[in-house]
Amino acid sequence: NRCEYCLAAHTVLGQNAGASAAEMAEAQIGKATDDKTAAALTFALKVVNQRAQMTDADITTLRNVGFNEQQIVEIMAHVALNIFTNYINIALDTPVDFPRVELI
Repeated sequence: NRCEYCLAAHTVLGQNAGASAAEMAEAQIGKATDDKTAAALTFALKVVNQRAQMTDADITTLRNVGFNEQQIVEIMAHVALNIFTNYINIALDTPVDFPRVELI
């Protein structure tokens, strides 16, 4: 959703959790070196871009890399929460008080 505030905040939080700047940049475009993370990112992007119009194959891909039903619902919940915070920060033009990150 191109929310500069959320991107900056999530990048700092991701780096604090141990992700590198390169990993955070790749995550923006749905890429990761770990198969399970890559599948979750691909799925999350599809949820956003296709407005949750997922196929059985999308769900099967997640199951095949080790996600169970509860974890799939959790991914969708995180996507929904992030969309909500994106929209709030975009609509209210929240000042970015984290180091800025280039949108890819």
